[in-house]
Amino acid sequence: MLDVLLDMDPGHDDALALLTALPLMKVRAVTIVAGNQTLDKTWLNARRVSWAADAAVPVVPGYHKPLLRELVTAASVHGVSGLDGCFQHPGGLRMR
Repeated sequence: MLDVLLDMDPGHDDALALLTALPLMKVRAVTIVAGNQTLDKTWLNARRVSWAADAAVPVVPGYHKPLLRELVTAASVHGVSGLDGCFQHPGGLRMR
């Protein structure tokens, strides 16, 4: 089994990646950064996903913003928590 350390900013995409990786690889730890949402939200998301998967894996917060630019989150896609639904409009999905 492959030993890995995952570095992510859990929104829907990384939550699915984590759920996929946990049974297939020996995930030694998950490091979290801000991206799809703020660091406090992505860190909570990773802990919730690993708990839901019943995985005893360390989840460690990293840096709260990108090194070379301002943080731009994707609340319009990943919702306020980072794991919510996207904004729905009667005419279909809208990106803000």
